[in-house]
Amino acid sequence: MSPQTPPGAAAATLDTAATTTHGAHLSRSLGVGGNVLITLSGISPASSVFILGGAALAGYGTGVFWGFLLAGVISILIAFCYAELASRHPIAGGDYSLVSRVLGPAAGAAVFFIGLVTLPLIVAIFALGVADYLGVAIAGLDPLATALIVIALAIVTACFNIRTNAWVTGAFLFVEMAALALLALLGFVDVERPITDLLDPQALDAATGGLAPLGIAGLVLAVTQGIFSYNGYGGAVYFAEETKDARRAIAKAVLWSAGITVLAELVPLTAILMGADSLEDLFGAALPVESFLSASAGEAVSVVVLVAIALAIVNAIIAIALQSGRLLFAAARDRAMPDAIARPLAVVSARTKMPVAATIVMGVLALAACFIPFDVLLNATGSTLAFSYGFIALAAFAVRRTRATDAAASADANGYRMPLWPLPPGIALLAIGAIFVIGILDPAQWLSLGIALGIVGAGFAYYALYLRRSPAALHLLHGDDDEEFPA
Repeated sequence: MSPQTPPGAAAATLDTAATTTHGAHLSRSLGVGGNVLITLSGISPASSVFILGGAALAGYGTGVFWGFLLAGVISILIAFCYAELASRHPIAGGDYSLVSRVLGPAAGAAVFFIGLVTLPLIVAIFALGVADYLGVAIAGLDPLATALIVIALAIVTACFNIRTNAWVTGAFLFVEMAALALLALLGFVDVERPITDLLDPQALDAATGGLAPLGIAGLVLAVTQGIFSYNGYGGAVYFAEETKDARRAIAKAVLWSAGITVLAELVPLTAILMGADSLEDLFGAALPVESFLSASAGEAVSVVVLVAIALAIVNAIIAIALQSGRLLFAAARDRAMPDAIARPLAVVSARTKMPVAATIVMGVLALAACFIPFDVLLNATGSTLAFSYGFIALAAFAVRRTRATDAAASADANGYRMPLWPLPPGIALLAIGAIFVIGILDPAQWLSLGIALGIVGAGFAYYALYLRRSPAALHLLHGDDDEEFPA
């Protein structure tokens, strides 16, 4: 781009470049709101509160308040990293696209493998849990059969055009947000203890049946649980090429998604802690959130809410199916795999403007994952998030130091720049380091950590054995800023 090109032209070039570089056109028809609807659906705050939040209440007691509050701060800092990276590189593919274009193809291959393996496994985990919640209304559901049907329906839905998916996921999201609002209302209407009682972290002592102080190690684990519970706001980046004025809008979508998620989970969990009749009974229940709901609203309301949670899980599966399809599509379009595989996966449907083949392939992988033992699925996905966030934080350190073309530099100057850089990625890396230390010190986490290391190692091996030697992927080795931001 010439020095005389006005900034508006640079922005327009950047906004359209990603869809013209490799000849595959997605439909740029989402606004910030539509992107946020799909992203929040993939996070599924209600499912997180009932499943992860419930487990945290049982394990860390009132430490959940501090744990999820601190996790919210860390999540916002990581969201700052995503926002700046996505503002500079508004390209479909999520973490893979951001990391590969800032840290290089080796790190990009590692992150691609994380997504390629874990996204289908996460879909399978969610789908296998649907029967547990639908079972309150429909007795005798088989978890495996239910999971297979739900995934198949989600794949079909994910192949519709992106605006249809935004409407579908938005409707489901409204239902789950209503369930969270009900939980908050039940807790705050009949308060049993002031919020100051939550400032001293206490958990259930199994030996005495009473409350005992929660140590620093337990509080750190509560923070870790909160970070996992909030995860998913970076999913907004997957839809960068389908969002209008993406360079500005994606940063907003990431930050809005992160902020709404933190509030949507922290507020009802706080309400439960303040409104529960007995903290000992709450923390000792097999399903703390469901127990609170049943005691406060009655069985009939509980059944309705649990069915709503089942719908929230289905909604999350649709959103993750959309994300996973774009991951595979982006890597195929980048020619980061053999041409015979990449060519059909990089095709966009002329009618729906969706990467149908890539979406179906990732869906088939999710269907196959349903036959893997559930504990293996959990271990295979447990520690990968820390690696993904680690790569994103490192990229956020490096992004302002990378070479850029005139168009990229002009757009970057007018795009989102995180406040207090490099403090946000620095704090995020410290938190991620703490997660790794916890995993190393806890033998129960070794298998999960080992699987995650194996996935990342496989990605680096793929780079060394294939990408580095492939003429088709040569553009990845030297960077393709000139392609993404053409003159």
